[in-house]
Amino acid sequence: MRPVFLALAAVLVAAGCSVPAPPPEAPRGFVFYQAEHGITVADGRGTVLSGDATVASADWSTLYAVRGSELVTFDPGTNRTLATAPVPSGFTATAVSVDGDLVALTEGAKADRPVGKSATRIIVADPTGKRPAKELTLAGNFEPEAFSSGGDFLFVLEYLPANAPERYRVRRVVLDSGEVQPLLLRDKRVVPAGAEEEMRGEGRQAVLAPDRNRLYTLYLHQGDHQHTRDLIAGRHAPDGRPVHAFVHVLSLTEGWAYCLDLPDPFGLHPAGTHALTISPDGRTLHVVETETGQIAVADTESLTITRVTPVPGEPSGAGDAALSFAPAGDALYLSAGNLVRRLDSSTLRVDATWPQPAPVHGLAVSPDGRRVLIGQKDHIAWIDVVSGRTAGTVAAAGLIRLRHA
Repeated sequence: MRPVFLALAAVLVAAGCSVPAPPPEAPRGFVFYQAEHGITVADGRGTVLSGDATVASADWSTLYAVRGSELVTFDPGTNRTLATAPVPSGFTATAVSVDGDLVALTEGAKADRPVGKSATRIIVADPTGKRPAKELTLAGNFEPEAFSSGGDFLFVLEYLPANAPERYRVRRVVLDSGEVQPLLLRDKRVVPAGAEEEMRGEGRQAVLAPDRNRLYTLYLHQGDHQHTRDLIAGRHAPDGRPVHAFVHVLSLTEGWAYCLDLPDPFGLHPAGTHALTISPDGRTLHVVETETGQIAVADTESLTITRVTPVPGEPSGAGDAALSFAPAGDALYLSAGNLVRRLDSSTLRVDATWPQPAPVHGLAVSPDGRRVLIGQKDHIAWIDVVSGRTAGTVAAAGLIRLRHA
């Protein structure tokens, strides 16, 4: 057969034909993106595997969805059901414990903005179904946020006033009794009555620490806000300026909370121009504000801002900002508007800029660090970080934001 093959090759060359180059290799594994009905999972070729999950485990290895009157736990890669548990129909899974053994569900679909109500039903379920689900009926307007590491408490947002929400505060619910309590201070004292801080505004973004012991949430547009520490001391903010943005630090192991203030211009511009991420080793938080092009770096041990650095180049000023570390922690990837940038994580200098043909809605770095995946309208593209070229795209109908890869 060898002479025939050589002859065929000679004919193709003589005819001026060329063998087409192989298509770009699609990313292996799976991508997770937010769509209208929940978290959509697709493989590297864009084949949708599922699309109805509303919450994921901390490592994205498990997804949870309510189907009829069952809480279904399933594997995102195979769509195989791992466990089921009976729950009332019409509820939505909204929070999962860090070890995946508890799921909180609330009535109705999850809304972008809270609606007024005087009472809240929350179901706390064991997703394996081995233990019966517990129903909590709370007087007021609440939304589950996270479980304590030991599974004794459910941290919630309480919206105030309950029937016409305009502000909210973080509280905890004792799962055994259903009692709603204030959080603790860093020294483990209970926050005194009247000193619980109440937040307003928009732009809440949260990241879980790599060791899963803390939840960091970015709050924006808090011009009239007073922290618990200042309310206790009977004073306004020590420097006399309004608090426009801060990171709410919640210990899931010890139950205390602390607010880490961000300097101006953080919180002065639209929520979409801000993004938050945490280093793979959990030692630093990075917050970007793309309207003026600033990055704030915070030490997670001391809970202090250690530096604020301008992002080199013209500020993008665009919304839907995203920020993510490379798995090795040596680089930061920043997107805003039609630009994707790579920064050295130690110097925060931009060492690559990749303009895109359309606005970017979320980014994620592949586990091997070789690709940056970006969400765009109805598709996902991936950039080869060595060549800087867009190596391929796959369809992602209805994509709102890329969440994980």
